[in-house]
Amino acid sequence: MFQYIMDVYNKIIQALKSPKTLASGPNTLSELLEQFALPPTPPPTKEVVIKTYQIKETIAAVEIDLLKMDPALEYRGGQMWYDKDGNKYFDFVPCVVRPEVLYCSYGKN
Repeated sequence: MFQYIMDVYNKIIQALKSPKTLASGPNTLSELLEQFALPPTPPPTKEVVIKTYQIKETIAAVEIDLLKMDPALEYRGGQMWYDKDGNKYFDFVPCVVRPEVLYCSYGKN
């Protein structure tokens, strides 16, 4: 009976042991695909690139149309100025902006 328990224990230990791993793994997608013996991905054709661009343009146009239906966003900005004597003044300024303007001008300032 004790031998049977030891055999089961050894089988569990062998199952839990991890296989040998390399010090460094694959660095590129082609090396990774090579590791799993999968064919490399072909470069996209001209038609696929054009279709992907058209889909992105369509999604952007739909998003702008949806943003046009939203109400304007209101927030309070700050304005700071100095007079001729060097006194510093600060005032809150109400600002209203359309959501599609923020979407279209993101990263273009």
